[in-house]
Amino acid sequence: MPHKTLIKQPFIVSNILSFGNQKGSVFIEGNRITHMIREHDTCLLEELSHLADDVIEAENDILIPGMVNSHYHSYTNVLKGTVNKLPLELWTLYTVAYGHALEEEDVYLSALVGCIEMMKAGVTSCVDHFPHIGKSEAALSAYEESGMRVAFAPMMHDVPDEEFFEVYLPDSLRSKSKGASPAEMKRFYRSLLSTYHKRDGRMEIQLGPNAPQRCSPEMLDVCRDLSETEGLRVHTHLLETKAQRLQGDLTFEDGVIGHLDRAGLINEQLSVAHAVWLTPSEIELLQDSGVTSVHNPASNLVLGSGIAPIHALKKGEVALGTDGSNCGTNQNLFEAMRLTALIHRVNQDYSFWLGAEDVFRMGTTSGARVLGKENELGRIVENDLADLVLLNEKTSLLSPLNDSISQLVYQENGSSVKSVMVNGRWTVKEGKLLTIDEEKVLRKVSERREAMMNRCREPLVRANQLRPYFEEVISNYNFQ
Repeated sequence: MPHKTLIKQPFIVSNILSFGNQKGSVFIEGNRITHMIREHDTCLLEELSHLADDVIEAENDILIPGMVNSHYHSYTNVLKGTVNKLPLELWTLYTVAYGHALEEEDVYLSALVGCIEMMKAGVTSCVDHFPHIGKSEAALSAYEESGMRVAFAPMMHDVPDEEFFEVYLPDSLRSKSKGASPAEMKRFYRSLLSTYHKRDGRMEIQLGPNAPQRCSPEMLDVCRDLSETEGLRVHTHLLETKAQRLQGDLTFEDGVIGHLDRAGLINEQLSVAHAVWLTPSEIELLQDSGVTSVHNPASNLVLGSGIAPIHALKKGEVALGTDGSNCGTNQNLFEAMRLTALIHRVNQDYSFWLGAEDVFRMGTTSGARVLGKENELGRIVENDLADLVLLNEKTSLLSPLNDSISQLVYQENGSSVKSVMVNGRWTVKEGKLLTIDEEKVLRKVSERREAMMNRCREPLVRANQLRPYFEEVISNYNFQ
C-alpha cells in the first residue's frame, strides 16, 4: 500500500487558476497528489485525516511547488571562489583546468553539496549539464542517494574553442584530443540510458550538446537521432556572449542558430541556456518552434555576458537556472528569481518590467517544461507528482503575508524553507536533511580540498599559457 501523507491547512500557492492561492490541505498517496481540500471542506478533511499514515500540521506554513533549477553544473560546487573576474571565453580556460583535477570522489561529493544547497532552499529538481562524461556514474550515484529529481545531460562536443574562434596556438599548446567522437558518444548514451534513464521515477537522461558551435554536424546528427529514436529532450548553451554571436555569423550560414536548425534540433524537445545574443527573427523562430529558454541572470552578470532579452523571450517559455557555483554565485533559485525581477528594470518603460507572478512561474511551471513534465510538476494539483516545499510563514521575510508570490520573489532567500518533498518522499524535514549526511559530506569536501588544488597546478599552468592567445582574439570582438 502506498504511504499516505496529509499536509494540513497550509497557505497553498498552487500555480493553478482554479484553486489559486488560499488556505487548504493536500493529500498525497505514494508519489502523487490525490486530493486538494479547500479550507471549509471539513468533512473531506476529517475523512482523509483518518486515512493518512502521516499528518503534517502546517497551519503556520506556506506550501509551494518544488522549484526547478533548469541549468546547472554540479562539478563546480567544489570550485567556488576560483575564478570570477574574467569573461566566459577566458574563464572557460580555468574552469576546464580545475575540472581536470577532479577525481570521481570529488565529483560525487560536489554533486551532493549541490543537492544539499538546492534542497534546503526549496529546489526539488535540476538539469545537470555535465562535462566530465567519464565520471557520470559518480554524479548519478550522488543523485540516487540524495532523493533529488534530476535530468542529467552529459555534454557532447568535438570542436574546441580554439578551432571555432580560429585562435593561433603553437603546437605545444594545441589540444591533444577533441573529446569523444560522435560514434563514441552514441555508445556512451545508449549505455547510460539502459542503466539510469527513468530510474526510481526521478532520474532521467537528456542529451547535452555543450553548444552548437562546439559540435560538428556529425555530432549534432547523433544528438538528433538519439532524441528522435529514444524520445529524449535536448539541453544546450546558446549564444551566451557577443564573441559567440559574431564568430558564429562568420562561421556558419545563418549563424549558430542556422547550424542548430540544419541539424533538425530546433523543436519543442529543446531547451537553451542563456540565449543572450539573439536577433528578433531568431527569438521568433525559437518561440514558434516551442523551444524553452533558460535565463541565468547571476552568471550572465558575473561573466559580463550581457542581459538576455527576457521581455521578448517570455512570449514563449522561459525557465530559470543558476549555472555553476564558480560563475553563478550560488544554487539558490530565490536569488535567481529576485535578480530576474530586478535587472530588467533598467528599462525605464515600466510596461516592460516582469511581474512577480511571471518570475515565479519561470522557477516552477516553466522549469517543469524543461524536464518534459509540464503536466506533472510545477503546480499543486490532483494527479501531479508530489514535489512540494513547506516554508515557515512566521518569519521576518514572509510576515505579515500580504502577497505570497510577491514576497516569495522579492523577500524570500530560502531561510524560511522548513521541509521538502520529492516524488512523495521527505528529503528535508524541519530544516534537517533526511537523505544526506550533511556534516559528513562537508567534512570530506574540506579534507580533499588541498590535494585537489595540488592536482590543479599543472592544468592551471597551461590555462595561463593559453590565455594571451585567447585574449588577443576575444579583445577584437569588443570593438565590433
